[in-house]
Amino acid sequence: MISVVIPACNEENVIERCLGTILQDAAPGELEVVVVCNGCSDETAERARGFGDRVRVIETEIASKIQALNLGDEAATGFPRFYVDADIKVTTQAIRDVASLLGDDPSIMAAAPRAEVDYQTRGALVRSFYQVWTSLPYFREAMIGAGVFALSRQGKERLGRFPDIIADDEYARLMFKPDERQCCGHSTFVITPPATLRGVLNIKTRARAGMYELRQKYPDLMRNQNTNAARSLRTIATTPRLWIHSPVYLTVMTLAKVLAHRKLRRNEERYWNRDDTSRATS
Repeated sequence: MISVVIPACNEENVIERCLGTILQDAAPGELEVVVVCNGCSDETAERARGFGDRVRVIETEIASKIQALNLGDEAATGFPRFYVDADIKVTTQAIRDVASLLGDDPSIMAAAPRAEVDYQTRGALVRSFYQVWTSLPYFREAMIGAGVFALSRQGKERLGRFPDIIADDEYARLMFKPDERQCCGHSTFVITPPATLRGVLNIKTRARAGMYELRQKYPDLMRNQNTNAARSLRTIATTPRLWIHSPVYLTVMTLAKVLAHRKLRRNEERYWNRDDTSRATS
């Protein structure tokens, strides 16, 4: 049985979309889905329970994604073990494909489908940002965890419990060498981006703060990083179609770095820079 853990905090607008996509083609008993509602003040739990015995719902009053991930791990029994954000869309078949990849090659311990960003309906500035971001080596080559990733049994044993950090997905990715993690290129999941550039800045500020925290607390993990800023800048510089969009991207990322450093200096790293515009119309 494949297990899927979904941490969810006030995700009533998207939880049914997420679960419906995951379970759409699932055979009875194929997937064990655990939704951990953490600190919810809306109808996330009720809407998840609407899927009946196909979904197990756990509730905790503590609004912590890390605690939710660990609670989900304690409840889940199957492998591979998927960790899915409530605001993304990943199909049953994509989950099967990644599970097969992990099962076929024991040297691969972490995997994910290929990410797609549904930004075509966004405004010009948001589209410019994602035109660049989706063209960079990090997005095209790395097994990114921006929404969903899976671990084999051996991979989960190496990772253990999730530590109390911001960037749980980056932590999980960097626990494995580049040749131990893989993107399942023929399968995809869909990220719905923010509707505003302010929303993009918020999520990138949190991501940057999470990376800085990882470097401080787990410097040894950085040896498993296979992309860097220099490669990204070279990609932009040598790709003419990105030149018109690059000012937006570079401005957002520069501001995100400044705000992330300020967040860490003020000990505000636990303040969640959440964007709700990507959820509002779902």
